[in-house]
Amino acid sequence: MVTAREKINEVKMVYEEIAKDFSDTRGYIWPELKPFIKKVGSKESLLDVGCGNGRLLLGLPKTIKYTGLDISPKLLEEAQKKYPNNNFIETDITKPEIWKHLGEFDHIFCVALMHHLPDKESQLFVLKQIKAHLKPKSSLLVTVWNLWQKKYIKYHVDPATKWQNPYWVNIPFKGKKRFCFAYTKPYLESLLKEAKLPLKIKKTEGNYLLYK
Repeated sequence: MVTAREKINEVKMVYEEIAKDFSDTRGYIWPELKPFIKKVGSKESLLDVGCGNGRLLLGLPKTIKYTGLDISPKLLEEAQKKYPNNNFIETDITKPEIWKHLGEFDHIFCVALMHHLPDKESQLFVLKQIKAHLKPKSSLLVTVWNLWQKKYIKYHVDPATKWQNPYWVNIPFKGKKRFCFAYTKPYLESLLKEAKLPLKIKKTEGNYLLYK
């Protein structure tokens, strides 16, 4: 039986292998993120959880206090090349060490990361840590890939994942399989309730947006 920790390490390994190609596909801001980015003031602080190549900075004020966290050294290399004056930290956010050294933030974004967390324990841990690092009257946006779209259904019958967990799927990119967790809206509602994190949930064409 594959453990959650092994799955997290697998995600890191795959992103190390596809980092440059993946970064090349992440050179713009998704339209659904723009209303939330517009809320960020020029003197405010922002934590980007799962920052990848730092693409959020494309739409953010240059004077903000930005901190980006990611597990992939190669994606962070891409980020540092593009945005050398910003703070990027290589870390595993499912472990407590990094969170002990972070303060509170005016805004926290967690874009396209939660679907790489393999179990409720790691999902709850990250949500609770995010909650603990929000300032009063802060904003939060979490995006989760909707993997129950018609085009992804074929990946739900992969015996390599389904015998272990009905929510687990492997989504290909450049010949590599990216492990993902296929959230449903009821699962997300239950997760937020358990994390004591009251967020609105909006379903878009490809994602769930969890926000306040």
